[in-house]
Amino acid sequence: MSDDLQIRNGAIHITFGNRANAAIRGKVLTLRPAVVRDAPIVPVAWVCGYAEGPAKMTVEGENRTDVPARYLPFKCRSG
Repeated sequence: MSDDLQIRNGAIHITFGNRANAAIRGKVLTLRPAVVRDAPIVPVAWVCGYAEGPAKMTVEGENRTDVPARYLPFKCRSG
């Protein structure tokens, strides 16, 4: 299995391949854009894994993350 990268509806889905640690091999980490809709100049923030989006921003795309939270950076874990 090799690494894989897919982009769907603005979300980036990264699948870890053979060179990854066995704990995350074959697992997916998703990075999703968060935007302020209807803003004249649209700011963008990136939300990784299970993290919540910034206040007053809409997170786009599906979160397909299935890496156990304990293997993710702290900022990619839920709230």
